[in-house]
Amino acid sequence: MSTSSSTGVDLVPLGERMRMISAFRAAAVALILGGWQLLPSARGDLPFSTIALVSLGYLAATLLIEAAWRASGRRATWIFGVFAMADGVFLTWASFGQGGLASPLVYLLIGQIVTVSLLASFRTGLKLAIFNAWVLIAAAYLTEAGLVDALGGPPVTFGDDAYWALLVVAGAYVLVALVTTSFAAVNERELRRRRYDLEALARFALELEAVEEPGPIAERLLAGVADIYDCEPSMVLRREGEGLRVLAARGLDDVPANAVLVGDAAAAPVVTKAMADYGTTLVATSARTGDAALAPFGDGANLLITPMRDEHGEVVGALVARHSTRRGSRVERRVVTMVERFVSHASLAIANAYLLVAVRDLAVTDGLTGLPNRRHLDDLLTRSCAQIARGQGTLAIVMVDVDHFKKFNDTHGHQAGDDVLRVVGRTLSDQVRAGDTATRYGGEEFCVVMPGASREDAMQVAERLRVAITEMPIAFDVTASFGVAIGPVHGTEPEVLREAADAALYDAKHGGRNRVAVAPEPGARLREVA
Repeated sequence: MSTSSSTGVDLVPLGERMRMISAFRAAAVALILGGWQLLPSARGDLPFSTIALVSLGYLAATLLIEAAWRASGRRATWIFGVFAMADGVFLTWASFGQGGLASPLVYLLIGQIVTVSLLASFRTGLKLAIFNAWVLIAAAYLTEAGLVDALGGPPVTFGDDAYWALLVVAGAYVLVALVTTSFAAVNERELRRRRYDLEALARFALELEAVEEPGPIAERLLAGVADIYDCEPSMVLRREGEGLRVLAARGLDDVPANAVLVGDAAAAPVVTKAMADYGTTLVATSARTGDAALAPFGDGANLLITPMRDEHGEVVGALVARHSTRRGSRVERRVVTMVERFVSHASLAIANAYLLVAVRDLAVTDGLTGLPNRRHLDDLLTRSCAQIARGQGTLAIVMVDVDHFKKFNDTHGHQAGDDVLRVVGRTLSDQVRAGDTATRYGGEEFCVVMPGASREDAMQVAERLRVAITEMPIAFDVTASFGVAIGPVHGTEPEVLREAADAALYDAKHGGRNRVAVAPEPGARLREVA
C-alpha cells in the first residue's frame, strides 16, 4: 500500500507520520479497554483479560517493529501501509468482533481511515477504506460459513437486515475516505501552490543577486511573471520627469526598450492614477481609452498595473502586464499578490542598480567638467592598446593643454578658470567623432582617445577641436595646444603612447602654442608641427 503523495512530495516526514499513527493506535487501545469496562452491552464473549492481552500485545509489537525500523535508518515507506492494514484488522476484531454493528467502537475504524487519509495520501486512505470494508465483509461470510465464531452481536446472514447494514457500513468507509480526501485535497493543493509561489519568489530573488543593471533586472521581472503567472505581454515603465520610459518590454514588438513611451503624464491618465495608488490596479478594456501608455496592449483584457516604489516609498515606475485569464473573469487574488511581491523585489533591486550606476559614474567621471576622468582614461587606454598589440586596427590619442592657464587663473580668478575648463570639456565632447572619447587628464590638460583613427584622421579632428576652442562663446580669449600620437606607429603600450603625445604637445607649446603637433615616427629627427 503506497504512502507517497500524488505529486511525489511529502508534506509530512515519514517519521512524524509514524509517530502520529502510533499515538492514534495507543488512544484506540485505551478506548477499547475502557469501552469494555464502561459499556457492558458492547462486550463480546471474550473475557477482559483476553481483550487486554491481545490489545496490549499488539500495541507492544507495533512499537517494537517501529523502533527496529527507526534503528535501521531506512526510509521503507511500505511499513506505513503494512501498519495501516494491520491496524484495520485489529480494530475490526476489537469493534465488530466484540460488539457487532451496535458497538460504538466502530467509529475507531472511521477515525483510522480519516487519520491515514490525512497523514499518508488520498489514494492510501481510499485503499485502506476498501481494505477495511473487505475485511468486514469477509469476516461476515466466514462467520456465516461456520469458519469463524461470532464473538459478539447478532449473526449475519446473506440477505437479512444485518447483512445490508454491514454493506452500508462498508460503503460508509469508502464515503468517509472520499469526503476526507476531497476536502484535504483542496487544502493540500493550496499549500502546494503557496509553497510553489514561495520557491519561485526565492529563485527570483537569487536571480536578481546576479544582475547589476536596471534593464536586465526589469527583463528578469517580466520573464518571471510571464513564465510563472502567465502575464504576457508586459513592460516595465520608469518615471522620468513628467514622462514614462520603457525600461524593458516582453511580447510587445513595437515597444523598444529604453524608449520614451509618453513624454507627458497627462497622456497616460490611467497608468498615472494606478501608479499613485498603493496596490495593483486591474484595468478593464473600456477604461483604457485615451491612455497612450496602454495603447501597445490593444484590446486584450485583464491588464494589471502594479506600482514600483523605491526604498523611500516613492513611486518610480510600474509593471504593466496582461493576464491570460479569459475575458469577463477575474484574476486570482493569489496571482495579484505574488506579482506584487515580484515587483517589490525587483523595485528594490532596480533602485539599488541605479544607485550602483551613479556610484560607478562618480568613480569614473570628473566632477568639474562631466568628462570621464583619469581612472576611466587609464582603463580605456589599457583595453584599446591591448587590441592594437594583437594587430587589431589603430589608435590615436590627442593630448590637449589650455594655453597660459596658470596666468589666466592669476588674472581672472579660479572661478573663471573653472568656467573655462567646463566649456572646453563640453566643446571637446561635442566636436569629437562618434566612438571617440574626450577625457580630463588633470589640471588644464585633456586627452582624446580615437580608436581606429589614422594619422590624417587624428590631425583633422585635432585641428577642428583647436578651432572650436578659439570660437567658444565666452568672454575670454582661450586657445589650446595639441599633441598627437598614433599606435602602433609610436607604440602599443599606454605609457609609451602618452609619452609620445606629450612630446608632441611640448613641441606645439614651444612652437608658439594654439597649434597641433604630431609625434615623429621612430627614427625621425624632427617633429612635425601642423
